[in-house]
Amino acid sequence: MTDGLEAKLRAAGVADTEVGRSIRSAPPSGPGDATLPAGPLAALSAQPPAGDPSDAAGLAPLSADFETSEVIGEGGMGRVLLARQHSLAREVAIKTARFPDDAAASAALLVESVVTGRLEHPGIVPVHAICLDQHGQPAIVMKRIEGVPWRDLAQDPDHVGWDGWEGAPDDRLPGHLQILSQVCNAVHFAHSRGVVHRDIKLDNVLIGRFGDVYLADWGIATEIGTQSERVCGTPGYMAPEMVSGAPVDARTDVYLLGATLHEILTGCMRHTADDAIAAIVAASQSAPYVYKPDVATELVALVNEACHVDPDQRPATAQALRSAVARYVEHRQAAALARESGKRLERLEALLKPDGDPTSPEVDRLIAQANFGFERALADWQGDDAALGARARLAAIVERRRARAAALEQQAYDSNPLIGTRARVIALLSISVGGLMVSAYAQATGFSPSRAELVGYPAVLYVAVLAMTIVFRRQLLENALSRRYVAFAHTLFLFMIAQRLLSLAQDVTAADVLSRDSLMLAAGFAVAALSLGRWLAALAACFFACFAATVLWPERALLAYAISSAVATFIAAGLQWATLGDAAKHAQT
Repeated sequence: MTDGLEAKLRAAGVADTEVGRSIRSAPPSGPGDATLPAGPLAALSAQPPAGDPSDAAGLAPLSADFETSEVIGEGGMGRVLLARQHSLAREVAIKTARFPDDAAASAALLVESVVTGRLEHPGIVPVHAICLDQHGQPAIVMKRIEGVPWRDLAQDPDHVGWDGWEGAPDDRLPGHLQILSQVCNAVHFAHSRGVVHRDIKLDNVLIGRFGDVYLADWGIATEIGTQSERVCGTPGYMAPEMVSGAPVDARTDVYLLGATLHEILTGCMRHTADDAIAAIVAASQSAPYVYKPDVATELVALVNEACHVDPDQRPATAQALRSAVARYVEHRQAAALARESGKRLERLEALLKPDGDPTSPEVDRLIAQANFGFERALADWQGDDAALGARARLAAIVERRRARAAALEQQAYDSNPLIGTRARVIALLSISVGGLMVSAYAQATGFSPSRAELVGYPAVLYVAVLAMTIVFRRQLLENALSRRYVAFAHTLFLFMIAQRLLSLAQDVTAADVLSRDSLMLAAGFAVAALSLGRWLAALAACFFACFAATVLWPERALLAYAISSAVATFIAAGLQWATLGDAAKHAQT
């Protein structure tokens, strides 16, 4: 073990970790500053292999087995070269330090090679070998991935790399969630081996041509529980513990997975700032993010939970995060239907505001569409709290409208003049006939009633009216208008009886009593015509004419009163009967 390699391990912060011990324990197989095999990359060649192909069982010499052709990727510290491995007739990728004298990059490559080599998983780029390049620095020989970074797909919904993934150019979220689920699988496997990636992001996920997904760039990976003395990672994605230097574990990568999903949903990194320092400050605070209304509430809750400032509040594992994504995918159609119904509910609530138009035909249409949507959505996913809450709001609106409609219907019923009309006609005709018979008897016999007898006559008639009210109570008291008619009739009779009782204490004639009755009845029917029905104005006119006759011809007051009462009751009965006839004609048309 040389001092140079030890320095590189310490620069990477892994000298005293299992990764560092693994690197130090590799047996020496060549000269120089390494315990790693000088092997096939002792000198990377840009020339085809030389020598007799029959030598070494037809294989080219190891030192010339790889032929590099072009740079296929480059980052801040590393460079990936495309190479041809002649012995196996395949293309491979060779990752080296971007700058040969960059000790930190070389150390990171050492760590990445050992970490990635230990993680044999379909979602992690396989490492074929690690050796020294022509500069004596570590180089990793890896599987060549024929694909593109996930970011390319995120930025271009029409990218050819989307072939085979779910979704359409106008909605790539299903494909993104498929990719994220595969990344979660790889991350969960790494955690099972005690490794934390610490740099999960769109740029570090490679999408192959045949549905294969790889989590790459394990250069800053470390063991679970490691505390770092320096800030490392991508500021726009960092978890708070990566900033504070607290121990990292599986929940750190869960945070990064959530930040990756955040960028898919918004197009921006989780910590968007003007500079790296501001992004790091934002990472340390990790405040919840307010998403646009068109982002599914389930995903909003999931991302804010995964990116919670407190690791204990996050999903405990990458597998738990993957399960939550799977649940969302399962319910996505139902959630989308619920969101669309929610938009209709919002339009409905706007129409029902005080300044809206609650009578618009669109109200009933929106109620029907929103209710249908919520029912269908909840049939597929009964646990959608947002849909349940929205349906409750809709149900409250429907109930208020139902109650209002019932109130309007009851109001229309109570004000319907047709209800109880037949009973009123019978009562009016009975009163009219009874009054005519009494008047005819008085005229035939020359009977002139005293003031006391004038009191008895309306009292007897009122008893008859009260009896008819009791007998025909179901018809006469069926709705509010009918009850008001009956109350008005009873009030008139009681006032008439009271007025005639008061006349007993006064020195007035029968003509005076009948004149007062006529004026009181005319005024009463005139007022009632304004509130109960205009047809009562005809009765007011009859009794006003009676009042004039009793004043002008007091000797004929009894006859005038009898005729006016009979005519008024007949007019009332006729008008009420005509109302029934008009209603029947209207029903026929």
